[in-house]
Amino acid sequence: MTVRMVLGTGSGVGKSLLVAGICRFAARQGMRVRPFKSQNMSNNSAALREGGEIARAQALQARGSWAEPSSLMNPVLLKPMGEGRSQVIFMGHPLGLFSIAEYRELKKDLFPQVLEAFHELSRESDLVVIEGAGSPAEINLLSEDIANTRLARELSAPALLVGDIEPGGVFASLYGTLALLPPDDRAVIRWLAINKFRGEAALLDSGMEQISQLTGRPFLGVVPHLGSLALPDEDSFQVRAGTRGADETAANPLRLVAVEWPHLSNRSDLDCFLADRGVSLTAVSLSGPFPPLSGEARPEALILPGSRRTIADLEALYGSPFHSWLLEYQRSGGVIAGICGGYQMMGRRVLDPAGVESSRSEIPGLGFFSYDVVFREAKIARRVQARFRRAPFRGGESLVDRTLSGYEIRQGWSDSQGGEALFDLFDPEDGRFLESEGRCDPDRNLFGSPIHGLFDDRTFRHAFYDRLRPGRIPLQDLADSGEEIDRALDRVAETLSRSLDLESFLFREPPPAMTIAPKGDPFAGR
Repeated sequence: MTVRMVLGTGSGVGKSLLVAGICRFAARQGMRVRPFKSQNMSNNSAALREGGEIARAQALQARGSWAEPSSLMNPVLLKPMGEGRSQVIFMGHPLGLFSIAEYRELKKDLFPQVLEAFHELSRESDLVVIEGAGSPAEINLLSEDIANTRLARELSAPALLVGDIEPGGVFASLYGTLALLPPDDRAVIRWLAINKFRGEAALLDSGMEQISQLTGRPFLGVVPHLGSLALPDEDSFQVRAGTRGADETAANPLRLVAVEWPHLSNRSDLDCFLADRGVSLTAVSLSGPFPPLSGEARPEALILPGSRRTIADLEALYGSPFHSWLLEYQRSGGVIAGICGGYQMMGRRVLDPAGVESSRSEIPGLGFFSYDVVFREAKIARRVQARFRRAPFRGGESLVDRTLSGYEIRQGWSDSQGGEALFDLFDPEDGRFLESEGRCDPDRNLFGSPIHGLFDDRTFRHAFYDRLRPGRIPLQDLADSGEEIDRALDRVAETLSRSLDLESFLFREPPPAMTIAPKGDPFAGR
């Protein structure tokens, strides 16, 4: 079994995407490859077949590996809750809320279990590609590191250090990262690479040669900037507030608006709209600016996506100019769709008596529906099949009795006082009935669902578009989300195969840990 690690000079350098591409490359070579990230921090997660959740980045890397996502691939997931606390997910399931100081103590007990998870994963693998977290040169945290060079040392994992050229100073960041590390930690880094380059890579040759001479580490190559990809983005909304989405070229596109909550989560629910021809998605922040409420530029539908902190985002909503815009949009007949946290906001009240999510025990909802939502300590994280009991909107009668796939990740439970449920939920593995959920009011153009991923279904999305503009968007113009993701992963793998020496990285003996360059090792004795 081979193990390799990808480290970055900082957060956002592209480690997650590079690991996904390397996994797809290896899978296409016939290898049983698995991704691993011991600790991730993200509010964007994916539900597992066996229940529980892992970071969406590792779920994407699993897809790149042609493997079923598993909690073994991401043993620790931190979901920031604000106020200096995070929910700690371990092996797919919550351990509780921890302050920074409390988690630093907890890590001491978790690290041996993280190593056990890796070894269990490796037993079913020919290759494990480990993704580091942030920068390995956080020298104030080295003694408690569970995700970078300490992990690499424990697992004898030779590492590639990647620098992002976009912010500038890539050579300094590569050199400085190595210079700051103690010798034992520095020794695990065997190769260097540059990511997100725009232009002629030969321009970097002299700089790379000098850095290799100074550090004794060879460069595996320069990865070009990959542009826009149809892949879930772990840490940022792909359509930034105030910018246009999928199809600016279409004359009078179907216009959708999505709210960018302060604690937006599972933003991948919106990705499916970005590749559909004739559709434009605009993201708006609570502070605006907002689309017009009349005329050609008025949006056909407003989407209230998921939130990691429903109560806090409701508070922010009520204190913002978006609140009055939202109410006027609803009064004037606008179509509003809520997903998970957005759906919870559409009810009468949100209650948190146990302080699961907030110190505030109750807040009024938008009042579009009459149910209450109660936050409980027990968390739902599961895949589901949702069978429609009724049409969610006018013209959606063909959806009745149709079953769609999705997933739930929530701690808010809606009560049964809000009228007839929109659909019945079933376990996708054994067909067992779970509960009835969701609400709709076609006469007031409202519907909501606790289920993520429903809009990924082309038939459902087409029915939604047809409700907004009958006959405007033909089914063949709608992208298949799964196919788009696989094409993007293949593109990343092919680009990496051309721009990086993956043969050396994956299949050859790593270069010596501390090669002494002709000019001498500047790190010697440090």
